[in-house]
Amino acid sequence: MTKYEYLQFPMKFLEWCQNLSEASLLGLLLSLVGIGLLMFMLKARRVDGGVAEVKQEPAGSALVAALERKIDDQSSAISMLGERILALEEYLEMLGERQQRSDADKKDARFYQQVSTMAGQGMAAPELAQRCGISASEADLIMALSKKAH
Repeated sequence: MTKYEYLQFPMKFLEWCQNLSEASLLGLLLSLVGIGLLMFMLKARRVDGGVAEVKQEPAGSALVAALERKIDDQSSAISMLGERILALEEYLEMLGERQQRSDADKKDARFYQQVSTMAGQGMAAPELAQRCGISASEADLIMALSKKAH
């Protein structure tokens, strides 16, 4: 074992994280929050079962009151987590819409000038469509306009 082999996993993990998009990171974060919320709810259920047993004992009223306060605190924490999850979902949706707009904006005037230049150089319409990521009919139209201009 070499001196720095123990650093391989953290470095590979960091490389993996850097390759993720913002949407993937948010999805991962939401998943982790959801898992945490489920674990929290399971623990709260176990405590609820304990509260039912304690309520049967009349001498443990102070313990019952403390457990009820704890349950109230946990309920408010769960509702806060729910609100945060909703906010993160809205943010993720906004990022998705922004990404779609960004993808749509990539086809600006310079893009079509380059496509027109490629058509003017004699590239066939199917190859033009495949290379530039446009539809076949769009490539045919650009070919026709290019022939008309020359």
